[in-house]
Amino acid sequence: MGNFRPIGIAFILLLLTPGVASAQYRAHNDSIPAFNVTQLIAPTVLIGSGMAVHFAAHDTWDVAVRDKMREWSTGKPDYTFDNYLQYSTLVINLGLGFTGVRTEHCFLDRAISTVLTVASCEVIGEISKEVFKTLRPSGGDYRSFPSGHTIFAFAGAELVRKEYGWGWGAGAYGIAATVAFMRMYRNWHWFSDVLFGAGIGVLSANIGCWLLEPTKNLFGIRIPEKLQFGVAPSYDPYSGAVGAAFALKF
Repeated sequence: MGNFRPIGIAFILLLLTPGVASAQYRAHNDSIPAFNVTQLIAPTVLIGSGMAVHFAAHDTWDVAVRDKMREWSTGKPDYTFDNYLQYSTLVINLGLGFTGVRTEHCFLDRAISTVLTVASCEVIGEISKEVFKTLRPSGGDYRSFPSGHTIFAFAGAELVRKEYGWGWGAGAYGIAATVAFMRMYRNWHWFSDVLFGAGIGVLSANIGCWLLEPTKNLFGIRIPEKLQFGVAPSYDPYSGAVGAAFALKF
C-alpha cells in the first residue's frame, strides 16, 4: 500500500489528454455540508458485514467464494491490472474537472481532500492488517484483512460520487467493484477482506472531506471563488520537445 508512484504517472497522463482544460466548480455556499450522520450508513454496513463474515462465517462464505474463484481462474493467465486500477478512481477524482465537468470544489480542494483520504486509507488499513493478522487464501503472509487495493479503489469511487454526482460515481464504483473482484479472483484476498476494505475506503473518503475545511483553516489556505485555470499540452515536431501552457484566471 505504500507505493504511490502509479498515482503520479497516471495523473500526469490524464492532464495531457484534453487539448485545453478549464476547471469549473460550484460556489462554496452551494457545497454539500462537511458532515452528515447518514454518510456513516454505507461504511458501517460494509465494515460490519466484513467483520461478521470474517469472524462468524469464514468457513462458509469466505471459503465458498475462494473455491468458486479458484474454479474460474484455474488455467487462466494471472491478470495484474488491478495493481494499477486501484488508483484510477483517485486519479479520476483529481483530473475529471479538467475536462470541463462541473465539480463541487476547485482542484486544490480536491487535491487536499484526496491527500487526506489517502492518509486515512494508509493509517486505517495498516493498523487493521497488524491487528487482525489474517492469513491470505494463497498462504503468502498474514496481511490479508483488509484488502488495501479495495480500500483505495472504493475511497476514490466515493470521492468521485461526492464531487461529480452519481452519474460519474456509478462508473467509479464499477471500477472499484472490479478491483475487489480481481483481488479474490487472483486468490490474494477473502470475501470478508474486500467487504471490510470497501467500507474503510468509503469511510476514508468521508474523513478526507470532513477534514478539508479544518485543514485549510489550519494552514491559512484561501481560494478565490471564481478561480479558473487550464492546461494545454504542446509538441514541437521539429525538435521533438514536449511542453505545456498553464493559464490562471481569478
